[in-house]
Amino acid sequence: MAFPPVSYSRDTPAGYPGLIATTEPHFITSMIVAAASGNIPFGVGVIYDTVEDTVKLPTAIGKFAGVAVGDRTLPFANGELYKPYDQISVMKNGSIWVTALVAVAQGDPVYMTPTGGFTNVSNSAANQLIENAEWASVTSGTNQLARLRLGVTK
Repeated sequence: MAFPPVSYSRDTPAGYPGLIATTEPHFITSMIVAAASGNIPFGVGVIYDTVEDTVKLPTAIGKFAGVAVGDRTLPFANGELYKPYDQISVMKNGSIWVTALVAVAQGDPVYMTPTGGFTNVSNSAANQLIENAEWASVTSGTNQLARLRLGVTK
């Protein structure tokens, strides 16, 4: 019987979108994904829905609720996302891994796009500033993993 080849990388990945990045104090709350929301991938920004204690995937600028935290207890069939009516963990304060849509530098301001992505580009017509947030790591290109820090006091 032949065994399949196994290959391990010498480099351990830093994380994945939605992973809590550090042990610094953080605040995560549980909410429900709104019935009319699209699927919410781990590590994207969510906004409040009109029903109490519900959030949704943005389709336009709205009131920022936090970042979707990865949950390894969800059914495998879900993939790495929350579906409508799922209980969702939302980080409101702390450090979390997300995908930076553009190159970012440590200390840059954070803007959420109308689709829940994160950037350091203002584009006031579309992107909204996330108050008290900053990039906590550096990327050199587009769509790279970066640490986002929420609840920063300056």
